[in-house]
Amino acid sequence: MARLALSDCRGLTPLRARSRGSAIALPSPPHLAAGPRRPAAAAIHRDWALRVAAPTRLASVFEEDKRGLGGAEEAGGSSAGFNPGAPPPFGLAEIRAAIPKHCWVKDPWRSMSYVLRDVLVVLGLAAAAARADSWLVWPLYWAAQGTMFWALFVLGHDCGHGSFSSNPKLNSVVGHILHSSILVPYNGWRISHRTHHQNHGHVEKDESWHPLPQRLYNSLDNMTKKLRFSMPFPMLAFPLYLVRHKAA
Repeated sequence: MARLALSDCRGLTPLRARSRGSAIALPSPPHLAAGPRRPAAAAIHRDWALRVAAPTRLASVFEEDKRGLGGAEEAGGSSAGFNPGAPPPFGLAEIRAAIPKHCWVKDPWRSMSYVLRDVLVVLGLAAAAARADSWLVWPLYWAAQGTMFWALFVLGHDCGHGSFSSNPKLNSVVGHILHSSILVPYNGWRISHRTHHQNHGHVEKDESWHPLPQRLYNSLDNMTKKLRFSMPFPMLAFPLYLVRHKAA
């Protein structure tokens, strides 16, 4: 396969590997068949080879990237290279049309079954941990129960998006109960989350993503960098979020 696929490559040096004591010979390619005939034994050792062509010069990844960027610039910014800043060749309507219709059906009974299942798991984990009451069990309980609390948050998240059911009152009641159980202000989160989706990826207006320009980051003092980007100080962001949205 390798010989057939690479036999037409030009400027490449074929690599040969001899076998020991083998009597099987593969036919040589046309451009290597010319020349004086050799004895049968020599032909066997000559032809029994995996003729894989290798380039005489290996270019580094940086050279290839530089070469590709140069080619794109010479083409005048054409479609030769991928532009991450360009809009995608499809719109939101095409994405919605590609999703099967049954995925858009809101079944409140099915949604409530997920709530019941997750609440039962939360109560079961709490009962099991209280019964064991061991420092070997509590760390496992924290990890498992934290995962289930995230499941409750996701259900409230769907209520905020209106995908839990087609009934706004049911969404509001279930969302408030689920998020309040894990100390999340549902109404304030719903408003800020809607702002997040309306400005997704915006460096100034996005509620969930606040990147700093390199120049601004370099201008920060060491204490500010430590409090904002070093553990465990970023973990205080959630309590501050609760205080900020308590009025909502």
